Amino acid sequence: MTPLRLACSVAVVALLATGCTVPEPPPGPVVVGMLAPLSGPSADAGADAVRGAELAAAVINDTYPELPVPLGPGTGLPGLRGATLTLVTADTGGRPEPAIGAITSMADSRRPVGLVSAESAAVTGALSSQAQRLRVPLIDAGSTADYLTELGADWYFRTGPSDSQLAESAFALLGRAPDTREDAVTLVTESGDDGAVATRQLRELAERSGATVSGHMEVPSDKPDPEALATSLAGGPARVVFAWARTVPAATAVAAAVARGETGVTLFGLGEGFRALKQPGAQDPGLLRAVPWSAEFAGRNPVAQQIAELYRQRFGRPMTGAAVDAFTAVLTLAAAIDVAASDDTSAIRTALRQTTQPAAGLIVPWNGVRFGPDGQNVLAAAVVEQWQDRSYRLVYPVELATGPARWHRRDLAP
Repeated sequence: MTPLRLACSVAVVALLATGCTVPEPPPGPVVVGMLAPLSGPSADAGADAVRGAELAAAVINDTYPELPVPLGPGTGLPGLRGATLTLVTADTGGRPEPAIGAITSMADSRRPVGLVSAESAAVTGALSSQAQRLRVPLIDAGSTADYLTELGADWYFRTGPSDSQLAESAFALLGRAPDTREDAVTLVTESGDDGAVATRQLRELAERSGATVSGHMEVPSDKPDPEALATSLAGGPARVVFAWARTVPAATAVAAAVARGETGVTLFGLGEGFRALKQPGAQDPGLLRAVPWSAEFAGRNPVAQQIAELYRQRFGRPMTGAAVDAFTAVLTLAAAIDVAASDDTSAIRTALRQTTQPAAGLIVPWNGVRFGPDGQNVLAAAVVEQWQDRSYRLVYPVELATGPARWHRRDLAP
């Protein structure tokens, strides 16, 4: 026996004698799928969402000892002996049919243990149904439609607030305005099935808040006409408009109609269209919109500031709401994988159902993350921004606001 082999044999015998074992190496990378519209009219938001997800993966895989977010300190997933997270992306095209093809192909070729969707309600509904068949947890990081949590899909989870939670914040702000109890509220919704659902929800929330609904107008999805809507609003009694839009063109048309009118109405914007509206237009309607996240909040939250700076350094651009939503969803999913200490999808789903994430480790203005039986995060919350002086300012809730809301009724103007 050679001296080297003899030395190795002695070392092995010594390890066995003392009960020591050689540490197991970490398992292979854990695959998480990211589904977003990388083509079509929502491609910009989809690209932002992918960047947010990529930043979350980088935070997990590298060490950020000073970053107080889940899995920031240390490298990889400690529950899986330091395994890294691999993010794979697929283009949904912004439509249900290609989205189903994308998720099916991803499941066959990459075997993800969890999925994140940054899509509209219609596309996310299709993805949720397919994830249910594949038995893979899906976290919704893009849509807010209430009906998605009413479908009985027990592999579906949503981190952000629902339409009802967003609208409740808007009505709560309206209730704080002086002398608005007697004001009539006009509902304006984009045409389609989702618009019909939004109309029903807004009527219920208005009644619950004590507001009187004086009428309802519909904006056609194919050809929204701001001039016709402005004429209709001018002939009605409403001093407050609650509008819901699925698309940016419809939201733009509503904002333009209110700005053109001479009735001095106050406009609240809800839905994906208003959340994606970068600015209301040349004429200022004083738009108030309910959103899951605000850039002004991020500017005053130390954790959000650190993440936003990492995002800017990595991608050379400011972090957007779509990026924040995806970042939060990927971290939530990764934390559940870590707690499950397994790549078994059923174990990960169980860990998601048991998730309790405090607000302190989040970059969003929520009370934390805890999923209810329907998959909705019951601790999600909304804030209200207003377009003031060529930017969106945070005006509600008051403890987070950077300034007061400006009521565009003439008798309430500051």
